[in-house]
Amino acid sequence: MGGARSSAAGRKEPIERQPVGEGLGGLLRKAARLMARNGFHGASMRDLAKVTGRSLSGLYHYARSKEDLLYLINFHGFTTLVEHGRARGMAFRGPREKLRGFISFHVRYFAAHRDEMRVLMWGTQALSDERARTIRNLKDRYTAILREIVRNVCRSAAKGPVSEKSIDRKTFLLFGMMNWIYGWYSAARHGAPEELAEEIYRTFLYGLSGRRRERRKFPAQEVAPLWN
Repeated sequence: MGGARSSAAGRKEPIERQPVGEGLGGLLRKAARLMARNGFHGASMRDLAKVTGRSLSGLYHYARSKEDLLYLINFHGFTTLVEHGRARGMAFRGPREKLRGFISFHVRYFAAHRDEMRVLMWGTQALSDERARTIRNLKDRYTAILREIVRNVCRSAAKGPVSEKSIDRKTFLLFGMMNWIYGWYSAARHGAPEELAEEIYRTFLYGLSGRRRERRKFPAQEVAPLWN
């Protein structure tokens, strides 16, 4: 899985197995900051070496290319999300407590890693097929954790069965609220991450008004085409 690099002893190992200590962790944070600002194609290896405070040869010790760096940012980011997301699901007992805990972790993590979040939201277009599959699998595992939490919340509140389509919609609607905070959120303007997480939790669970939802469907004639 992934590419391999030679260690100082000449041993080859997958690059994603490198321990994320202060050296690699700091490098990935700074690389993500440059990629978030300039885009993947606008960040050269020379630029990345400069912002990370390394020579080109020093940077090549960790990654042979900027695709390696993009992959590592994605791999370690989503691995962290999966591990902590699963732990959040086990740390709380009731369905709603698990939901609140998951939202709180997700929002606080991305509020503290906004550059990485922007890179993670781009997708994997610049990665090889094998690496893109690895990242998609991690995304799917993280999505499955939240989907199960949402499913249990729905089942605990519903009087009848809940369709998987409805659970999918709710899951991705919630991800939509949480993931795009990097485009607008500011702690100084909008409050602490904990406040934002609670707002998202309450909006998702109760809606804006907190009233019983209406059962009316949108009539087809109200949906106008964008272009004639």
